Amino acid sequence: MAKKKVLFLYNGGTIGQVPEKINNQIVLAPPKDGSVFKNACEPVLQYFKKDFDIDFEIITTKDSTNMTPNDWEKLIFRVKKAQDDENYDAVGIAHGTDTLAYSATALALALHGKKPGESGLRIPVCITGAQNPIYEQGGDGRFNLENLFRTLRTGVNEGVADVLINFWDRILLGCRTLKVSEKDFDAMKSPTFPDVGHIDAMGVHINKLHVRSKENAKGKLSIAPKFRRGVVSFELTPGLEPSLILGLITSGGVSAMILKSLGEGNVCSEGEFSLLPAIERATREYIMPIFITTKFPGGSAVSTHYEVGYKAIKAGGIPCYDHTDVAVDVKVRWLIGNGVCSSIEDFRQAMKTSYAGEVTPPKD
Repeated sequence: MAKKKVLFLYNGGTIGQVPEKINNQIVLAPPKDGSVFKNACEPVLQYFKKDFDIDFEIITTKDSTNMTPNDWEKLIFRVKKAQDDENYDAVGIAHGTDTLAYSATALALALHGKKPGESGLRIPVCITGAQNPIYEQGGDGRFNLENLFRTLRTGVNEGVADVLINFWDRILLGCRTLKVSEKDFDAMKSPTFPDVGHIDAMGVHINKLHVRSKENAKGKLSIAPKFRRGVVSFELTPGLEPSLILGLITSGGVSAMILKSLGEGNVCSEGEFSLLPAIERATREYIMPIFITTKFPGGSAVSTHYEVGYKAIKAGGIPCYDHTDVAVDVKVRWLIGNGVCSSIEDFRQAMKTSYAGEVTPPKD
């Protein structure tokens, strides 16, 4: 039986960083040459070459904090080419942890496309990172890298066609993931959706009920790879002046605004700090979509349990349900960038719609 083909992309981050002395301070910095990381990966790659033909490519070596939507687009087009033109059976990506969930969500939305249920993705795409560089003994770099290829092997054998994250002993749906710790090895969680798999002493286990299968792929991969600029987020705090929100909107350059609420979509509604007039004016006078999500992992911005949430929706705010705040940011950029929505009502319906598994559609 012919070996399966895997494309392994190095997309920067801690897993490949090296110690560097800057002004007498030792810090982790991106390697000047990506081949340093490749050499460090070589024992792992050699081991898995009994199962795969693995091609290694460098996309970037930079810290993931410096990632932008332009970097998401590069990954999206590279995965499309890998599947459609080069017949790879899987794609693995090493990525920095700070923005790993953003890139995973962007890949999921773009690769599954604008038509819910009509994805053309036919291969597993799995992303990992680490809290320690691969060179550090006792760290998680090599552990997570080995499990990346173990997860891909299981994904290929079981016909998975989705964007996954493996981190420590978890396998997560990419568009449902958040980074929850700067130091714990178990740093990635899926607060509002079950883990789609786990890794234990008996191997890699993927629950196919929670991932898409290549059996259900619809024709050729039709990507939606664009992400609009001008999306801004406000983390709501006691005493936030409404004039700050309106000032940003009226200054120009803002295409949408996300309010990270103090609870399940709860927004201040009393006195001089009431945000309701600002939301109403933004949505009705300036036709500016205002999305209301929660900053708490595991929360659901339904905005119907409390009066302060209900009033925000009546004023024109758009509830974001159980999207993570990361998914809201990426999805709003994606909806605008690919022309999915052209009105506030379109956005309202889109935030109820699961394009890549990023939200649980509400029961109206």
